[in-house]
Amino acid sequence: MNARTDLQRLKLATAKKDAGAGKQPNPGEPPSPRTDVRKEGIFYIGTKLDPETGVPTELPPLWLCDRLEIAGRGIDESGEHYRILRWHSRGNHQEQQLALNLGMVGERQSWAILRAGGLAMASSRRPLEHLAAWLQTGGEDLMHTVSHRGGWNLGAYVLPSGEIIGKPSGPLFYNGDRSHAPAYRTRGTAESWRDNVARPCHGNTRPMLAIGAALAAPLLNLVGLESGGFHLFGPSGCGKTTSANVGASIWGMPREQVLNWDATALALANAAAARNDGLMLLDEIGQGNPEAVSTAAYRLFNGTGKMQGARDGGNREMLRWRILVISTGEIDLAGFMQGGGRRTRAGQEVRLASLPADAGLGMGAFERLNGFADANRLAKALDKAVSENHGAVGRAFVAHVADKASSVTQRLQAAISNLTDSLPPEAGGQVRRVAARFAVTGEALEIATEAGMTGWKSGDGHHAIRRCFQAWLERYGIGNREDEQILEQAEGWFGAHAWSRFIDWEEARKPDKEPNMRDCAGYRRREGDGLLTWFVFPQVFVDEIAGGFDRSAAADILSKAGMLQKGNDGKATSQHKTPDMPTQPRRFYRFVSVSRLEPEI
Repeated sequence: MNARTDLQRLKLATAKKDAGAGKQPNPGEPPSPRTDVRKEGIFYIGTKLDPETGVPTELPPLWLCDRLEIAGRGIDESGEHYRILRWHSRGNHQEQQLALNLGMVGERQSWAILRAGGLAMASSRRPLEHLAAWLQTGGEDLMHTVSHRGGWNLGAYVLPSGEIIGKPSGPLFYNGDRSHAPAYRTRGTAESWRDNVARPCHGNTRPMLAIGAALAAPLLNLVGLESGGFHLFGPSGCGKTTSANVGASIWGMPREQVLNWDATALALANAAAARNDGLMLLDEIGQGNPEAVSTAAYRLFNGTGKMQGARDGGNREMLRWRILVISTGEIDLAGFMQGGGRRTRAGQEVRLASLPADAGLGMGAFERLNGFADANRLAKALDKAVSENHGAVGRAFVAHVADKASSVTQRLQAAISNLTDSLPPEAGGQVRRVAARFAVTGEALEIATEAGMTGWKSGDGHHAIRRCFQAWLERYGIGNREDEQILEQAEGWFGAHAWSRFIDWEEARKPDKEPNMRDCAGYRRREGDGLLTWFVFPQVFVDEIAGGFDRSAAADILSKAGMLQKGNDGKATSQHKTPDMPTQPRRFYRFVSVSRLEPEI
């Protein structure tokens, strides 16, 4: 059942009620003002007193607007109230649905919204006042839950088009962003998608990853996973876009689902809320600029929109979402950000796991041709297949898992445990978070396979996703990425400045030669054993070597790596008297190596 079905069910009752309001008064009863719902539109019938008899008589009908049905009332997560409206726009006669916030009824904004939806209405003040009164008091009073985001709600699943899959436990109305509604239409069947899309993808890990991500998106909430995604990168023509389109075909027409990384923050927030518990397709990261992409990545994966104040005080309810992203680009996220002079935060790299689109067998994103002459023909066949078969399998999958939440949750938890337990003990928490996302993706493929939606054998999904996870691990490593970034930044800094910005300790001893060092970073000294030591000014350490990171955390990591030697008091800095200032000890960060020390085997 969907919102349209609810409205159709109420249509008869609404019409009867409104028709009753438009009946002539019974003989002998004086007429009273009323609102009539007619085929031609909504009319207000006023009355006036006859000056001779003093008896009320009806005035000519006053046209308010085109025919408009009030199907009920609604309330959203923040407690704001709505009227559920339905009409057919002039011109194309398409059905329009809207939950109109009662707080704006009678305001210019409310009339602008209705007119923009193709509803013709009066423009003078008197009829608009009568229309505002009727919108608040007329029609049905059936209470709806109004949702501004898609995904799971009242036990049903809401697509970005507003279509509701399954039967909600109560009246439900989607009032979010519908700008991409046409992208979520269906074509073909779940069976035709299986035969023409899934089967040719068998054994090809990158397209299978994209399919798994699309299927896993509605399952994230069952195991409490955060928003995240997968970024397929590689040169043009390697098959990354074809792989992404295969995944997007789960829910609708792929090319119409594509969003851009450089969209405004508000546009991305609205799009993400509409795709809550769903898939988001972002194409060609290189089309954005690093600053916009960085902001978008944080906003998308934090799962909340921008906090905004309300006109009457307090704050508006923030948009919230949980999504899985499939992203593409010619380079990975870290390389793109570095090219724009920005550093990729570890949290961004973890949320958007980058792996090469090229599977390494000389066929781009493909490892098996499945009967096709070459990779190019396979890619063209898949591009054609997804344009003719899309949308049905996602609906079938959601319907399949909707009433199996408990058992599906247990399966997902077991899959996560199996993959994370296979990691070495020294694997960092960030790696385990990404492993959980890969695990849910693989298990989603297995669930779909058992339901007959892929045409693959049991275990094929797990095998493909583990290979993708291994490809990611080979690039990322098993340690904490932020620790690695701190070490890389420190090594890079010393590589550039170790011999150019430090005062030589022995030179500073000479009384006839005062140290003269441009952008001085500290002192360099050769100890008695011949090893070099660098004494770094605290502010240089904070601003440059550990720039962008917490100073204490950076000092701890550099100390564990054998680069930084802490003081005897356990502090990150230690006190030293320099030759040119022998009477006053100062604090320095004492580095005994300009690169991490490899542990002895």
